[in-house]
Amino acid sequence: MKQQILKLSVAALLAVTTYGIASAQNVRATFLMESTTQNHRINPAMLREGYIGFPVLGNINAGATANIGMKNFIFPTENNSNYPRTTFMHPSVSADDFLSKLNSLNKLNVNADFSLLSVAFRAFKGINLVELNVRSNTSIALPYELFDFMKQAGKKEFYSFSDLGIHSQNYVELALGHSHAITKDLTVGAKLKLLIGGGYADLNVKRMDITMTDDYWTINADAQQDVSILDSRFKIEMEAANGKYKVEGVDDIKFGLAGMGAAIDLGAVYKFPRYLVDGLTVSASVLDLGFISWDKTNRAVSSNTYTFEGFKDPIYIGEEGDNGQNNTLHAQLDALSDDLEKMFSFYDEGRHTVTSMLAATVNVGVNYEMPFYRRLSAGLLYTQRIQGNYSWSQATLLANVRPLKWIEASANIAYSSLSDFSAGGVLSLRAPHFNFFIGADYAFGKLSEEGIPLNKVGANVSMGISFPL
Repeated sequence: MKQQILKLSVAALLAVTTYGIASAQNVRATFLMESTTQNHRINPAMLREGYIGFPVLGNINAGATANIGMKNFIFPTENNSNYPRTTFMHPSVSADDFLSKLNSLNKLNVNADFSLLSVAFRAFKGINLVELNVRSNTSIALPYELFDFMKQAGKKEFYSFSDLGIHSQNYVELALGHSHAITKDLTVGAKLKLLIGGGYADLNVKRMDITMTDDYWTINADAQQDVSILDSRFKIEMEAANGKYKVEGVDDIKFGLAGMGAAIDLGAVYKFPRYLVDGLTVSASVLDLGFISWDKTNRAVSSNTYTFEGFKDPIYIGEEGDNGQNNTLHAQLDALSDDLEKMFSFYDEGRHTVTSMLAATVNVGVNYEMPFYRRLSAGLLYTQRIQGNYSWSQATLLANVRPLKWIEASANIAYSSLSDFSAGGVLSLRAPHFNFFIGADYAFGKLSEEGIPLNKVGANVSMGISFPL
């Protein structure tokens, strides 16, 4: 890997908003469902029955949430059928049009969760669970001032920004769960998780000051990046700079254990007795309270002054570039990433042990069965993701119906602090010893011809196959 973390992550940001990627939160509408076996992923106390998950296909979940979209970075060109789209760096795109639609902090969360093996069974006066999952969580935060400098470099003599960050954790999760009915109305549940780290990356730019000096920019930065990918080391320049070696990416990746950790999920469900409030159920859970210790983390810092000459030449769609190739949209994105990479100079600080907390999630919900038709219910689910600058919250209104034992459908409408309004639904099919569900959530708003969100990204897809015992 020759690219820096920033180059890869900004490219990921542009790829998500440009080409679309479907945060792995299980599709919200499963919260009210009784026919699916995967509700315990929202609340471990909702582990209601024994089952065997179909290997690899037991539960698949992937999604992305952002407070920006394709329209923020990609613009249509005029009278150019060969190159119909260009980046915000094209001179035909005014700075006001581009910058006025950005946020003070532009956030993106991309997550995935795949169940390799999953088995639940009755024992110890409750339901027990053993599962093996692969999980990936990546969050990006890019400040407004970064794009202001990229677009208008030279308009001012001084630029400054902070809170630029990228955080990615990728690991295998072995979970042991148990749900237990304390009374006929109260059920509690928990999962203990052993975490095996595969890859970790963290970029934290505490401060970056950029000052115009003659024909180049002088940059004074306070930034740090940590990388742990299996058993790998930084690729560095042979010549030392300021007594340290400049980092050019990650190289020499070998198979090895990157880190180990542990986490716990806790949950409770309380169904009010009929003589109090007939049909009302409340629930709460806290997920992913834990950490991973990465003991082979490569660290690099940027705490010195250096020069930068990028963002000087405008990017013209369809014009011949330095490499003699037409400057397609893909080529423009590569050029943007290259300039961003040069904007950050990091120097090797050796290997360290880094302990990173997981992004914890809090879910609080209520569910009410309609007294005139018990198979129809409505509910409200509040979700809070706790992750510093990458935190977000969401409120979801749900409706669920199960007209027959073998079919159940649920729908929801939600408001998120990132992607505003979204809607979604789930269909679950249930037969003796078989369950299949599929669902999706998607943000409101205009779509491109390719079906990509133009304004804000908010997409989540989920499916699973299991065999109830």
